Amino acid sequence: MQIFRALSQPQVLMYSATISLDIEKLASSMAKDIILISIGQPNQPNKAVRQLAIWVDSKQKKRKLFDILLSKQHFIPPAVVYVGSKLGADLLSNAITLTTGLKALAIHGEKPMKERREIMRSFLAGEVPVVVSTGVLGRGIDLLDVRQVIVFDMPNSIKEYVHQIGRASRMGEEGTAIVFVNEENKNLFPDFIEILKSSGAVIPRELSNSRYAIRSLPMGKFQRKRKFGF
Repeated sequence: MQIFRALSQPQVLMYSATISLDIEKLASSMAKDIILISIGQPNQPNKAVRQLAIWVDSKQKKRKLFDILLSKQHFIPPAVVYVGSKLGADLLSNAITLTTGLKALAIHGEKPMKERREIMRSFLAGEVPVVVSTGVLGRGIDLLDVRQVIVFDMPNSIKEYVHQIGRASRMGEEGTAIVFVNEENKNLFPDFIEILKSSGAVIPRELSNSRYAIRSLPMGKFQRKRKFGF
């Protein structure tokens, strides 16, 4: 920052796969009249990624995942499986190996950096067909050969979901994202449906018919309607 302030007319270029509002504010504080060049729509999925949403109860998710991984038609290695917890990543990777015979490894923030690097090396080298990950592989990492992402546990936000399925397509190559969804993800239903619609993906009947699929009106509007007898 001291070097930056010492220059009379510095030219500043900032690059990021994702630019949040905080980063935009930081850029504005470092320069006047900044020009923002953006590729793609904010919080919209990569159009090269084909999304397949599957309605599946939580107790049946493992069985559904194993069926996909054992299918020559539906499994496209190397693949990333996203889960919601570090323990879940460890348990699911072991279950995949025991049930399907496929070598699967877990990667998350509690593993030492050296171990994570070795996991990624073996994964990208084709030695490991499946990596089960938390959000640590959600953004900022190029997975050039990955063409399939399986979202086993929906993340807490649509923004994070968009980042996760984006790992299935790099450099414009087509990819596939298989997403498990059920009532546990009800808070995301309205936004998730919009994402699927905008991508031309098929919306599961259970999802479109859910009472949580429609955004609720703000309480103030509801109260005003009652006041006038509507």
